[in-house]
Amino acid sequence: MSTKSQKLKLSVEEKIKFDEVIIQLHNFGYKRVEHMDNFSQFTVAGGLLKVYSVANQNPVTIDFFGNQIDKIYTFDLVLKKKINQLSEIEIPNNTIETDGNQIKYGDLIVHINHGIGIYRGRILKKIAGQEKEFFAIEYANGDNLFLPPKMIEKISKYLGVSRKAPRLSRLGSVVWEKSRKKIEENIFALAKELLEVYAKREIIKRPKYKIDYDWDEKLKNTFIHSETPDQETAIAEIYSDLEKGIPMDRLLVGDVGFGKTEVAVRAAAQVIENGGQVAILAPTTILSRQHFVTISERLADFPIRVAELSRFVSAVEQKNIIIDLHLGKIDLIIGTHRLLKHDIKFKNLGLLIIDEEQRFGVKDKEKFKGLKNDIDILSLSATPIPRTLFVALSGIRQISKIVTPPAGRIAIKTKVEKYQTEKIVGYILKELIRGGQIYFLHNDIKTIQARTAEFQRLFPKAKIAIAHGQMPEEKLASTMANFATGKIDILFCSTIIENGLDIPTVNTLIVEDADNFGLSQLYQIRGRIGRGKNQAFAYFTFKKNLVGNAYKRLQALTEKTDLGSGFDIAYSDLEIRGGGNILGRQQHGNMEELGLVLYTKLLNQAVEKLKNQA
Repeated sequence: MSTKSQKLKLSVEEKIKFDEVIIQLHNFGYKRVEHMDNFSQFTVAGGLLKVYSVANQNPVTIDFFGNQIDKIYTFDLVLKKKINQLSEIEIPNNTIETDGNQIKYGDLIVHINHGIGIYRGRILKKIAGQEKEFFAIEYANGDNLFLPPKMIEKISKYLGVSRKAPRLSRLGSVVWEKSRKKIEENIFALAKELLEVYAKREIIKRPKYKIDYDWDEKLKNTFIHSETPDQETAIAEIYSDLEKGIPMDRLLVGDVGFGKTEVAVRAAAQVIENGGQVAILAPTTILSRQHFVTISERLADFPIRVAELSRFVSAVEQKNIIIDLHLGKIDLIIGTHRLLKHDIKFKNLGLLIIDEEQRFGVKDKEKFKGLKNDIDILSLSATPIPRTLFVALSGIRQISKIVTPPAGRIAIKTKVEKYQTEKIVGYILKELIRGGQIYFLHNDIKTIQARTAEFQRLFPKAKIAIAHGQMPEEKLASTMANFATGKIDILFCSTIIENGLDIPTVNTLIVEDADNFGLSQLYQIRGRIGRGKNQAFAYFTFKKNLVGNAYKRLQALTEKTDLGSGFDIAYSDLEIRGGGNILGRQQHGNMEELGLVLYTKLLNQAVEKLKNQA
């Protein structure tokens, strides 16, 4: 089976699992039906798989014998009889991509001229005696629009910002055109407003930093990996910001383990070399400690003093660190919310780095800006929250993306299934046999002890431990250190593992009651495994039957297994849960009417137009 060039190639006598083909058809946007009557559909009956794609004028039957393809033939849909025997077939991808978003059969789309409709897949139509391919879009009252592929830029995926499903537009009605024009006027006004805020920021001046490329080269040479092209671009963009005499406010988006921290270290070193202090704000003590250890090692050969402030640091040490920070004896401070307390004073804060920005509120940032309004801000995130995502997409805020995975990284295999002890035992055994470690996420502290004891009985020789946020600091720190050094095989834990912990030998993740978590959170947790060269496996389990949004969330995770899907996940989360009131009531209504993708596209165009007029 080959899926290169977005095609599924199948041939007679090929050995392939029947279920694998069905999964691929789902991924390619084909709809499973009882009775096939149109393109973009497939049916399953025993070992027979029937597919109707635009690659063939007639549907195709793939006849399986066990896990091997026995016969392939086309058949007449009306007469229900075989036509031609084939040796192989190619099934094209039925999804389409526009604005970086994948559109599948049944997804809502918005056409700039005709409004909201439903994508009904690729179809063939005879035009002047020739078969031509079109994208079928269904509108209100069952009317259809057939869009030539060359006009794909006219459509966008409809991403709602509320849980309410939008009404389909009527083809040929002037209502859509009128409301769109009115919204475009509002968008233009908003673009002016946003640019005024942007202009105010540009009025604030600070001394220009001089980039020390000798330091940069020295740091580069001590980096154990090779920078990915995206990392190099992000570093260059940040250096360019620092060389300007205007405070930076940049968002760096990249998957867990894609090297955002290294980019942040390069920026920190340059600000320190120019006489400024740097603060790194982390959401958890574990992540704060990991940054402290990693960054201290990275900067060991530089005249830079690094310190940490979190509950892992004793009260006496904290007191001394706070004094030294105020005197300017500490160049780089790493910490949790402890850095936001009123007793923290800097001698010359130059750069604030916020890791996992989605975990902090606007007020947290403002506390630092209150100290000094000309500080540079670099925010790191794997899955940005709706407002951050929106402001970045609109072109107002600077954004850098790291989407290239590090060399040798393999996509994590993800399964969503009902919780069954026998299956979980099998998954754990498979990992232990190959000498790896396991995260078992059981997020109920009241019952975590009992669940751990159950598996200790099942695996008496395995070294098992517990980690959660309500444990004493010393106990938690030593447990994590033991797990990191391989002294523990299975870690029963809460969501405390969501941030931090880069352990290449942990390659199996089991999440109990996965339906209780948000999509971005599950994506973040999954990113804690698969950091080494071995294939990693994530099992998201549930106990009750899934419906609605809970099902959609977990389904999105099985679909988005590609390395670097964090930005897509943020989009999917926005679509499933709604974006909330991102920009006030009126703009919320406008976004709802156009969908987030078209709205941000029009806003981006308005921003660019106004910038060019200035």
